[in-house]
Amino acid sequence: MHLDVVRREMADHRRSSIACAVGAVLLVMLYIFFFPTIKTSGASVQQLLNSMPKGLRATFMGQGVNYLSPPGYLGTEFFSALLPVLLMVMGILAGGRALAGEEQNGTIDLVLSTPIPRRRLAAEKAVGALLPLFLVVAALWVVIMVIGPTQQVKVSAGALAVALVAVALLGSTFGMLAFLVASATGSAGLGGGVAAAVAVVMYALNLFGALVTGVTGFANAVSPFHWDGGAGVLVNGVPGFGILLLVVCPIVLLGLSLVAYDRRDLTA
Repeated sequence: MHLDVVRREMADHRRSSIACAVGAVLLVMLYIFFFPTIKTSGASVQQLLNSMPKGLRATFMGQGVNYLSPPGYLGTEFFSALLPVLLMVMGILAGGRALAGEEQNGTIDLVLSTPIPRRRLAAEKAVGALLPLFLVVAALWVVIMVIGPTQQVKVSAGALAVALVAVALLGSTFGMLAFLVASATGSAGLGGGVAAAVAVVMYALNLFGALVTGVTGFANAVSPFHWDGGAGVLVNGVPGFGILLLVVCPIVLLGLSLVAYDRRDLTA
């Protein structure tokens, strides 16, 4: 298995992947260089955050997190929304266009003319589409570990690696949902739209669950935004069940995608 399709998929979209990686690196560097100033003059910010309702504060800061600490600062500013949204957008766009893009561009017949079974083609397309997410977080890990200490941003290498992988898996989950819908329907737009809509609903549910205790358990169980540890991930870690679900969900969605694509009549 030479993974030719994986390499082609990554090569076809290398510019967008590089642009996203560079943007993410520049953003995290910006936050790192701001930290010394925040640390010395951020008492008012901490007071403001402490005045927020407990559930809302836990959502945007994490449980028992000190905003002025390096893990609390990175978690609040980077892991609460910014990085998850970036990787979700990457994953949804890449997943939606991986197979459906070939159909819409009129190149699917050429791809299928090669002696590659449909399921292997779909699997390699999915891997090629979502692998860049993990390359982006690998670059972020290097930047934070190398540049962070020069600006008083020191975090555990292991905790940071787990947190970044969890967010990449979050992006992969919604990316695979887009891939499933797009491969079943042939529409990249529909795949991306459905995945984006589900992401918005899951984020709202996670926020609602933090504010309303009656639905907290349900929201924590079904929302991927809780599974990845949220803003407090560098302090509290990723829940064990969360990382398990973040690994299982993309695999299950990939399996469903392979079945759906294999059964589709592409001549219709």
